[in-house]
Amino acid sequence: MQEIEFEINRDAVEKYFRTGQSLTCLLLTFCFGIGIILALIHYYKFGRWFCPQQANNLRYRLEGSTLRADGGVFFLFRKSIPLERITDIALVQGPLLRYCGIWAMRIQTAGAAQCEATLWGVREPEKVRELILAQRQGVYGEKTNGV
Repeated sequence: MQEIEFEINRDAVEKYFRTGQSLTCLLLTFCFGIGIILALIHYYKFGRWFCPQQANNLRYRLEGSTLRADGGVFFLFRKSIPLERITDIALVQGPLLRYCGIWAMRIQTAGAAQCEATLWGVREPEKVRELILAQRQGVYGEKTNGV
């Protein structure tokens, strides 16, 4: 079985996670008056350990007819998505993702109300998207032409 692991821009993903958590802390401080000191402690202590762990634990790969996504820090996840269920791969880049120089790939599947998985910070996301769709076409052939 052929396995293709996708390269991730881990530094940019870590920056994205850290910036997002910092903004969340500041929002909590502003909305609920928790205190700026709590936000700073989170950012400089917990965030400096947690965000690199979160980024380093991400792993995305294509194994034959399955897309696999692994990640997590305290609660690990391993997701297996059969290629035949994939209906769309959306590339998303909001302001924070653009600031960090990365894209989010949202994997849509048949029968799911929301995206099945989000792949953060994959290098060359357009090529990866085309590779996944080509692999799906190669494995399932004419079966997926209407999708």
